[in-house]
Amino acid sequence: MKNIAILVYSTHHGNTRKLVDAIAMGQDDIDVIDITKEKPADLSQYAVVGVASGIYAGHFGKPLVRYIKANLCEGQRVFALYTYGMPRSGYTNEIKNIVEESRCLYSGEYGCKGYNTFGPFKLFGGTGKGHPSASEIQGAIDFFVGLKFKRMKVK
Repeated sequence: MKNIAILVYSTHHGNTRKLVDAIAMGQDDIDVIDITKEKPADLSQYAVVGVASGIYAGHFGKPLVRYIKANLCEGQRVFALYTYGMPRSGYTNEIKNIVEESRCLYSGEYGCKGYNTFGPFKLFGGTGKGHPSASEIQGAIDFFVGLKFKRMKVK
């Protein structure tokens, strides 16, 4: 049994997926579940659940939010990863509320800029080109390792 699941919803440029893939690389006890392509797994088998999404109109992807609201299990540790076009606070408020309502433990979050061509930004070639950068991806890895869910080596 793997003890960590990372649910990922990354639909436009794969910004958030880059963070998740870097964290999971070489880790045998992490299941990465892309909810845009796969039927999400039964979360009861995981001690830790990562919730990873791009930010869409100021929020995590709605399918991901609906899924965790219905399927988190009491006592799980939950962390959040996200990429955004515009930095601001509060992106994880809805996730934190769901975690609290589910009687889970919110363990932290990491967010960074991502390449964004939504709406009018597409006309100008987008914003955040080159993001997430190598240092931002490393920041996600360092964040995850710092959570100390288990002893592991992350490249």
